[in-house]
Amino acid sequence: MHKNEAQLLAIAALTAGVALVVIPMVVGPYGLRVATTVFMFVALAQAWNLIGGYAGLMSLAHAAFFGTGAILTAIFLINGVSLGLSVAAAIGASVLIAVIVGIPTLRLRGHYFVVATLLATEAIRNLVINLNAFKFNGGIAVNIISHVGLSAYSADAYNRIFFYIMAGCALVSVAVSLCFEYSRWGLALRAVRDSERAASALGISAPNLKAGVFLLSAFLTAAVGSVWACWQGSVEANEAFSLALTFEVIVMVLLGGRGTVVGPIVGVILILLLNEWLGVRFAEISQIVSGAIVIVVVLFQPDGLAKVFRGGWATLSPKSLQQNLMRYRVR
Repeated sequence: MHKNEAQLLAIAALTAGVALVVIPMVVGPYGLRVATTVFMFVALAQAWNLIGGYAGLMSLAHAAFFGTGAILTAIFLINGVSLGLSVAAAIGASVLIAVIVGIPTLRLRGHYFVVATLLATEAIRNLVINLNAFKFNGGIAVNIISHVGLSAYSADAYNRIFFYIMAGCALVSVAVSLCFEYSRWGLALRAVRDSERAASALGISAPNLKAGVFLLSAFLTAAVGSVWACWQGSVEANEAFSLALTFEVIVMVLLGGRGTVVGPIVGVILILLLNEWLGVRFAEISQIVSGAIVIVVVLFQPDGLAKVFRGGWATLSPKSLQQNLMRYRVR
């Protein structure tokens, strides 16, 4: 990790620690939900970064893992299963689906892998939407707030509990990314990303390594999905399996810098703050403006904003920006 990036990560850790103490005391219900959403997306972005950044695989299957974690948690809860067992079973089922999806798709490369994960996600979403069993009707939102076991708490206390739980999810995801940043597994994974043939020649088992990180990423994503379902208190299949969520996470990671620990955090904060600011002032064109800003950043800083913290202001010089733009020339 570069010195500037390490300093930024230390500042982010200190800020997060202060935020955990200060935010619940100084912000209202809306601010608390925004802060919880930030932690949720940090956890999701770090989870996707494991497979999309360190492994270099543009997976669109994470909507399936998030949705499965959320929907199965709801199904178990409305059928009388305890909260802890419901969450554990939902995460376990999501990992099993990751095994089923990963075995065939991880053999594919490039756009074939992208399309395969997209089709797998759509197949699972359609299966859930048409499921009419176990007191669950896929086309109707399921209210689970009375089954979470926290109905005796006030709305403020309820949201505060999930603020800390989601912060814990974010912390775990960042810790896992840090392990990949420094461990030999992370080095091996980056070697596979850069050249799978060369990595295999060095004795690295690329298929096993990719499968392992794919399952770990699915585990973290499903855990966030389960927590999200309990936090929302009402779960609807189309919302839980929304591809828009996955695309938003991908944009956050690409904007901040994939394959880094700091990048996803930077991307999450910038995108969410940008959406909040634009949503208030330019609601009609907020998506257009935010999309245009992201395109400009990706064109002129394709390695993400994390590169700015590594290379300093020299990375924003006209010559450097021109070289980045030339990487998109059609040959």
